[in-house]
Amino acid sequence: MSPDVVTLGEVMGTLRFSGQFGVGTTVTPSLAGAEANVSIALARLGHQVQWVGSLGQDTFGEGILKTLRGENVGVDHVVMRSEPTGLLVSRRVSLETKRVDYHRSGSAGRIFSAEQVTNALAEQPKLLHVTGITPALGDIARATVTEAVREARERGIVVSFDINFRRRLWDVEAARPVLSDLARQADIVFGGTDEFEVVTGEGDPSLALEKMSGMGVREVVWKSSHLARALTADGVSAVPNDVVQAVDPIGAGDAFVAGYLSAWIEGRAVEQRLKRAHTLGGIIVGIDGDWEGLPTRRELTTLESRAQDAVRSGSVER
Repeated sequence: MSPDVVTLGEVMGTLRFSGQFGVGTTVTPSLAGAEANVSIALARLGHQVQWVGSLGQDTFGEGILKTLRGENVGVDHVVMRSEPTGLLVSRRVSLETKRVDYHRSGSAGRIFSAEQVTNALAEQPKLLHVTGITPALGDIARATVTEAVREARERGIVVSFDINFRRRLWDVEAARPVLSDLARQADIVFGGTDEFEVVTGEGDPSLALEKMSGMGVREVVWKSSHLARALTADGVSAVPNDVVQAVDPIGAGDAFVAGYLSAWIEGRAVEQRLKRAHTLGGIIVGIDGDWEGLPTRRELTTLESRAQDAVRSGSVER
């Protein structure tokens, strides 16, 4: 069976500290990565997903592989390498704020092969989803994402691109030409105000959306803490959302993207896509963890059947 979605990127092991480092501090191991978050979210909603990437032959790599399989994410094109699995360490510094440290230099997740991408896309998925994080990891990762998008377009596969600009990985000057080129080749582009400004040079959301559309993007989705807009061939659709108390904002943007893509796969109207995006984003921002609280299909059906919005997404500041 052809998958609904193929994702491509690095997945890291994580250590989440409950507070300051010290004797007796609780530490929770898990996994992290934008593409993995989206993959798990879609798989829990019953969509067929394949994640393409590399992991180290170590405790984190083996644990990540086992976890993804347990979440029904396809790992047919994953390569286990001698390089170590990348690591993310986070700790809470206040009620709503976390500090994140990366240990990913020289990691297995930065390395991809052309065969991995070609074999995954040969299954003719409905959609390829990539982010602006992966091309920031190095020359191999950047070339792989570029080639994957090119090959997907040749095969008639819809390309989804989340700009996901990370200042700790590269600066604006280095990122702008790469992210702009990927955005031009994508069919669906996601981003916030700052991210669209990096790509388009426009700080005004309306102007940024119009400029992205002028670049040939079929669907441009802009997200903020209070409102989400989507510019499509039918014009601009806007769906507001109320801010909730943020417990852990990490992963909310990925959940938003997954909610939108899930409804897109099902052929739902753009307003329904944005509402589902808000629902998933709201669940994650209100729960500790990047992906652990993502809903199953049954849970989502219950939430969407309620007369009022059951869950509202909160703000994410990076």
